[in-house]
Amino acid sequence: ERFNWDAPIEVSFHQPTRVLTGSYRVWRSDDRGDSWTPISGDLTRNQERIELPVMGRQQSWDGAWDVGAMSVYNTITSIGESPLDENLIWAGTDDGLLAVTEDGGDNWRRIEASETGVPELAFVNDIKAGHHDRDTVFVAFDNHKYGDFAPYLVKSTDGGRTWTSIAGNLPDRHLVWRVVQDHVDPDLLFAATEFGVFFTVDGGGSWTELPGAPTISFR
Repeated sequence: ERFNWDAPIEVSFHQPTRVLTGSYRVWRSDDRGDSWTPISGDLTRNQERIELPVMGRQQSWDGAWDVGAMSVYNTITSIGESPLDENLIWAGTDDGLLAVTEDGGDNWRRIEASETGVPELAFVNDIKAGHHDRDTVFVAFDNHKYGDFAPYLVKSTDGGRTWTSIAGNLPDRHLVWRVVQDHVDPDLLFAATEFGVFFTVDGGGSWTELPGAPTISFR
């Protein structure tokens, strides 16, 4: 079972005893973690990591440090349950994929990161289903493993069929770790980045740095 070293854990909005987590598939517990049931198949690209090119070529199996010490690849890195519909669940991976189910896990629809307008293998840092509209979802992507530190923050209002960037004027090299939508005002959003916290009052059109926050990575 492939788990990321930052594997996501989500407590359900709808049942206090329900917990979701992810390996290469999504798992659900309805008894606070005493027992678990997979509710998806493999949602990743399911690659053999050692066969993937690094620095332009396939590395040898004797690269023990890379094989033994690095994080596991092709894993789920973020889960977002809808606060409006317990059967609507999002999952994102470290290899540039999103998946969504609208029936509690019986069927999943796959979305390539490139379909959202970000690089094709971007790591999914965060998924947040909308608090105010069932079909709205926010996703923060991270492409720094490819030397790209740009902020990638996208939004869909039709269940992931079309996407819009809401990164706006977030500064260059401020990769986005987390995104949060306000519970009262749907246009008030917060973005936690590598170097600060930003907020927008117009749904992502314009971002302002939170005054007084230290210049650190906010997760």
